[in-house]
Amino acid sequence: MLSSNMRKIILLTLMVGIFAIPIKANSIAVSPPRLEFSAAPGEYFQGEIEVYGAKEKNIRVKTYFYDYEFDPLGNAVFFPDAGHVVRSATPWLNMEPEEEFLLSAGIKKTLKVWGRVPVGTPPGDYWSMFFIEFIPFSTIQTGGMRMSGRVGGSVTITVPGTVETKGKIGSFMLNYEQRGNKPGVSGKLLFLNEGDCILEPAGHLEIKDLQNKTVSKINIPPVKVFPESKRIIEIRDELILKPGKYIALVILDYGGTKLAGYQKVFEVN
Repeated sequence: MLSSNMRKIILLTLMVGIFAIPIKANSIAVSPPRLEFSAAPGEYFQGEIEVYGAKEKNIRVKTYFYDYEFDPLGNAVFFPDAGHVVRSATPWLNMEPEEEFLLSAGIKKTLKVWGRVPVGTPPGDYWSMFFIEFIPFSTIQTGGMRMSGRVGGSVTITVPGTVETKGKIGSFMLNYEQRGNKPGVSGKLLFLNEGDCILEPAGHLEIKDLQNKTVSKINIPPVKVFPESKRIIEIRDELILKPGKYIALVILDYGGTKLAGYQKVFEVN
């Protein structure tokens, strides 16, 4: 049986990118889906969220903040109670109007998001997630992170100062295999964020023959990795290779002074 703490954890698989959907009849939209602030310890920060009502009906709305983080596979894990995430900004945040309010048909409502960075907070990135929930719980098209009955967006506060931007590739594996009638490469790399700020590593996988000639180059799109966290990045691409040995070289740019790299040799039979 799950513990009470585990029952409080809500695990949802989300798209890493947050986007807005155009307003349509009988739909709700929230903009912007991301709020980003920079404030020193003791300073206040403030921003706004615009909530657009459905065209033909009134909807009751409830607002709140959740702690969240990503597991190694990129799934977002939500915690209704603040304090589960070391770099949580949830206790700092306020939203006005608070709790529930009526969103009239076809009306845009501006919500104020504000807070204060506690004195003594070390430099780096801190985060939370805001939610706009529609009552009664219903399935409607929304902007931002799309879920049944509610829409969410991220809040990030950067506390300026001297921070350590440090990351590396902890491991890398690659296979050449036949998937149906289409041969290709598939692999996984483990990226470790060992610093104080959110990183978004991106780069490429380069495959070379033993004469150092490049035979393929596969782009690796950016992913978000929180401080002191790890992320498994999957690589797949259709590719025809002749039998022989090859060199696989992964290069990631995560914003540090050096690139992260990892090299291995694999064989195609």
